[in-house]
Amino acid sequence: MLIFTFTISVLLMILLPVVAGGIFRSRSQAPWMLFMAGTVTFIGSQVVHLPLNSLLADWHVLPQNGLSDPAIPVAQTAIIAGLTAGLCEETARLAGYWLLRKARSLEDGIMLGLGHGGIESMIFGGVLTAATISSLLPLIGTDLAALKLTPEQMEALTQQLNLLTVSPIAGAAAPLVERLLAMTLHVVLSVLVLQAVRRRNPLYYLAAVAYHALVDTGAVYTRTLSLDAYQLELLLALMVLPGLAWLVWMWRREARPWANSGQAQPAQQQWDLFLAAIRKEVLQQWRTQRFLVVMAVFVLFGLTSPLVAKYTPEIIKSIAGAQQFAALIPTPSSADAVGQYIKNITQFGFLLAVLLGMNAVAGEKESGTAAMILSKPMPRWAFVLSKFCAQMVVFASAFSVAGLGAYYYTLILFGAFDPWRFAGINLLLFAWLLPFVAAALLGSVIGRSVAAAAGIGVVISVAILAAGSIPQYGALFPSGLLAWAAALGGSAGQAGANAGALAASLVLVVLCLLWSVALFERQEI
Repeated sequence: MLIFTFTISVLLMILLPVVAGGIFRSRSQAPWMLFMAGTVTFIGSQVVHLPLNSLLADWHVLPQNGLSDPAIPVAQTAIIAGLTAGLCEETARLAGYWLLRKARSLEDGIMLGLGHGGIESMIFGGVLTAATISSLLPLIGTDLAALKLTPEQMEALTQQLNLLTVSPIAGAAAPLVERLLAMTLHVVLSVLVLQAVRRRNPLYYLAAVAYHALVDTGAVYTRTLSLDAYQLELLLALMVLPGLAWLVWMWRREARPWANSGQAQPAQQQWDLFLAAIRKEVLQQWRTQRFLVVMAVFVLFGLTSPLVAKYTPEIIKSIAGAQQFAALIPTPSSADAVGQYIKNITQFGFLLAVLLGMNAVAGEKESGTAAMILSKPMPRWAFVLSKFCAQMVVFASAFSVAGLGAYYYTLILFGAFDPWRFAGINLLLFAWLLPFVAAALLGSVIGRSVAAAAGIGVVISVAILAAGSIPQYGALFPSGLLAWAAALGGSAGQAGANAGALAASLVLVVLCLLWSVALFERQEI
C-alpha cells in the first residue's frame, strides 16, 4: 500500500503539470514554448538562489543545518529564506518576459507559470519525494539508534517514518497537495510579473516579490510548529487563496474566449490522428528493417553475454602464456552474466538510440515528407510524439526478446536465477535508455540535417551521462538505474533501490519531449 500510494503521488507530481499545460494549450493561444520558458526561469533562478543561500549560511545569516541552529532565530531564517526565494525567482521571471518580448497576454503569463511551477513539482516534488521514500523504506522496523544521529535528526527521521507507516495515504497526499498549491502560486506570480511588463509598472514586480516572500516565510515558519500535514497544507492554501482570487478576477476581466490554437480538429480527432501516426511509424520501422536491426543487436548480446561471462576464463587458459592470469579470475557466477549483459546492452543500446532517433524528424524535414504529412493536417505534437512512441515499441520488443535469451542461457550455464529479478533488471535498463531515445529525438527536431541531428543528439545524451558524475546529485540521474540493476543482479558493492533515479529518468523524458514539441511548433517546414 505504501509503495503504491507514493508511486501514484510521484507520477501525478511529474505528469499533472504537463496535463494542465496540454489542456490549457489546446484551449488558448499560448504556445508550449512559454511552458518551457517557465522551466528555464525556474532553473535559472535556482542557479542563483541555492548558492546565495549557501553563502548566507557561511556568513551565519542562515543556519547551515536546516532550522536546528539555536544561534539563529527561526523567524530570521524564515524571513530571509522567503526573501531570497522571492527575489531570485521573480527576477528570473522578469528576465524571461524580457527575453521573450512577445509574451504579453494573460494566457501567456498562465502558461509560463505552469512551466515554472511544473518543473519545480517534477524535481522537488516527484524526484526528491521518490528519492526520500527510497531511502526511508529500508529503515522501517530497524534500530535507528545504530545510525548515530543527533537528537534533532532522530526526531525528524522518526516523524517521517511514523507518517509513512501510520498513514501512507496522508503521507503520499501531502507532497502532492503542496506541489499543486505551489504551482497555483507560481501561476499567480507569473501573471503579477507579466503585469509589471505590460504596464511598465515595477510595483507589480515588487508585489510579486513580497507575496512570494510572504508565502515562503509562512511555509518555513509553520514547519517549526507542532502541526500535522493536513494543518500545514490548510495554512498554505489560505496563503495562496488571495492570489488565486485576484487571478480569477483578472481572468474574468481580460481573458479572451477560448480558442483552439488555430487547429481545426477537435480533441478526439487529434487523438485519432495520433494513434494513426503511431501505427504508421511502427510500420515504417518494420519496413525499413530498423526494427529487425535493433532486435538482432539486442538478441545477439542477450544470448552471448552469459556465454562470455562463463567461458572467458576458459578462453584465457587456452592462450599460450596466459595460464597464470586465468587463476586470478574468480569462478564466474550469474552475477557476472548479468553484469556482462548490462554492460553490453547499455553500450549498444545507447548507440542504437542515437542512430534510430537522429533520422526521425530531421530526415523527414530534409526529404519533404514532414511538410506533406503536416498538410493532412496532422497536429505537430502528434507528429513528434508518435515517433517517440514507435521507438518505445521497438526497444521494448528488443528488450523482451533479449531478456528472455539472456535469462535462458543464464539458467543453463549458472543455474536458477529469480525471473522477477531479471525482469526488474530489464525494466530498469529500459527506463535508463528512454531518456537517450528522447534526447536523440530532440536533436532530430533541432537539427536541420541528419548529420546535425546526430551531433546534437550525442551532445545532449553525453550531457545526461556526465550529469551522473555530479557529486551528491549524480545518483539521481539515469546512471543510478544501472547501479540498481547491478544490485538486483547480485553484484557486490552496488547501491540498492533508487526510485529517485527512476523518477528523474521520467522527468528527463518529459522535458526532452516537451522541448521537441515546443521547438517543432515554431519551425517552418
